Amino acid sequence: MLGAAAWRISTLDDWTTLALENATSLPSPLLIVFPAGSAVVVGALYWDGRRARAGEGKLAPWREWGQSLSITYCAGLLLLQSLLIVRSLHREMPFDLSAIARGLGLVLAIMCLLAINRIPKLPWFERRIAPGGELGPIYGPRYVRILCRIVVLVMLAVIASSLVAPGAMGWRAAGYILLATALLMAGSIAWRVDLGRKWKLEQLSARAAKP
Repeated sequence: MLGAAAWRISTLDDWTTLALENATSLPSPLLIVFPAGSAVVVGALYWDGRRARAGEGKLAPWREWGQSLSITYCAGLLLLQSLLIVRSLHREMPFDLSAIARGLGLVLAIMCLLAINRIPKLPWFERRIAPGGELGPIYGPRYVRILCRIVVLVMLAVIASSLVAPGAMGWRAAGYILLATALLMAGSIAWRVDLGRKWKLEQLSARAAKP
């Protein structure tokens, strides 16, 4: 993906602009977002696996889930990037590539929704390095369950808005989506730290109550 992005940007008349059909254009660095997104997701899954404090019995379902998500996500981003590059070549096509790209993006979003919805059903395990430390067998699964529901709701809102908004408007909304993602991450970290503090206090209380 990175090679394809570098090749297309290097062959543009104006390397900053990716001209599409119907006199529309997009910033050419957008092509680099696809390999970067793949690297971030795969790297995050690998790092999460490295931090795991669990036996093989708990990790096996997570590995299967991570492999399925990685393959689906990376393949979907590769197809989206390929369609964007083909659109920028201005070749005559008997079908609407823009509609195909939007449909593919919708399918990819639905697949990610299904993967996220499956997370609460997987075994809970503690991480070696995590904000707030350990969450325990009660707060840990609760944190994952509620956070997954919030992410699913946010993704459904993004999907709905992208379906009703014009194509160009969808790209302009990317900044708001990134901002909402950053706020969601910050809120989830703060909540995790608070739950970790509560779990530590309960542990201390339980030890103090022992004779």
